[in-house]
Amino acid sequence: MLPDPIFPLIQLPAEYRTHRTTRRVDLDPGQSCDLISSQGPGCVRHFWITAKSPQNLRIEIACDGGKPQVRMTLHQFFGVLLGKAPYRIESTPIKLMPLNGYNAYLPVPFQHSCRISLHNTGAESTSVWSMVNWQKYDSGVTVTPYRLHARFSEEKPAEPLGSTLLGAVRGKGFVARLFHAVQRKDYRDMIWHTGGDTWLIDGETGTHVLRGIGSEDVFGHSFGMYPEMSDWTGAPHVVGLNADCSEVVAYRFFGADSVTFNSSLSLRFGTRANDMESVLYYYREAGSDAPKVETPGPWTLSGPFDCQTFDDFERAEFPENPVDEWPSEWEWGERPLTAVKTAPELTWIDFTRWFRRDATGNTGTQPAGVAAYAETVLLEASDRQVTLRLGFDDWMKVWVNDEQVATMKHDRGFATSEVPVRLRRGENRLRLKLSNFDNVEWRCWAFSCVVLKTD
Repeated sequence: MLPDPIFPLIQLPAEYRTHRTTRRVDLDPGQSCDLISSQGPGCVRHFWITAKSPQNLRIEIACDGGKPQVRMTLHQFFGVLLGKAPYRIESTPIKLMPLNGYNAYLPVPFQHSCRISLHNTGAESTSVWSMVNWQKYDSGVTVTPYRLHARFSEEKPAEPLGSTLLGAVRGKGFVARLFHAVQRKDYRDMIWHTGGDTWLIDGETGTHVLRGIGSEDVFGHSFGMYPEMSDWTGAPHVVGLNADCSEVVAYRFFGADSVTFNSSLSLRFGTRANDMESVLYYYREAGSDAPKVETPGPWTLSGPFDCQTFDDFERAEFPENPVDEWPSEWEWGERPLTAVKTAPELTWIDFTRWFRRDATGNTGTQPAGVAAYAETVLLEASDRQVTLRLGFDDWMKVWVNDEQVATMKHDRGFATSEVPVRLRRGENRLRLKLSNFDNVEWRCWAFSCVVLKTD
């Protein structure tokens, strides 16, 4: 086996026979055609498509007889977003050439079968030409378990100071590439001042986070986005520069820097009140899933509260009182706030989604020098001893049934701590307080909570 030249995590046989499937079809409205329908083991290495009306085509990719791992418009799969006409894209895994030359170099491994099909969703007929180049391996070969997936998402408009979900994936795999597009509706700030990206990884098995600064920085730009492209990063569609930028489509190809996950991944981008579209490409091990773990939920969040020093962190705030003593509304940074009820995303609670300051500039997209509370109820059938596995950075306090059981400091970055606690039969109130500062994870203000049984 040799590592794939684009994605080294994918191992493929060094010996193969090269095959090509070539098609030319006319698709009436509602009709479909298979560009390739082959038996494995094998791997599609490149496919090219052109059509007279590509905006009305939907692509599906399904391997090994399962449900389609890719199902979206042809334009979405190739990064033509915001309803625009095709534009040139020059990158290693995806190249879009004049006039309608759609080229994909994302490997599509399969063990038993592979089907790539197009569906005409328009009201008129269209002509399609295609070539699919693929490798066929000996029948006894076991190919990599990784299978290509792609997910399209949109919010129109997104929350003024929220976050948009690019993908929540369960199982083992890695992120290969992403497109992110913004059409400006909110002119209170720069189009890219959204708070950047937040990756919450492996909450079930070994918590880990990645955190960006601003959305333009994620794609290798600085102080704006510009119509430049490379094998790895680029912006194929930009309207207006700097403060005048009103539309942008950017991509990042990870390649050897692919973001791995062993049990799960949640990826979000911060938002302003703009129209957002994204495509996330990832490889997932066939049949893998996140292990079942006990994680509390739902949670009630309250804050933020100013926290510059540890003395500030030690100060008691009203969420430490009984719930019926909380005010219905309070102010912070001249912004009215109320308690938020939310379910965990996988095992994670992200304060940033709810407690961002309404201010301009990268430093204002989420607060630093603050703390907030999260509270939930654990309902127990009998008394038992458990361990709380908590992943976080900065400082955390833990209360169980109003008794403080731990104070922890992760001053050097995100880490995991375990706290043994005794739960009683019936309702148990679990409360956490988490601070947020500038650090190596750039103000990542999230935690993972898993309840482990103690033998």
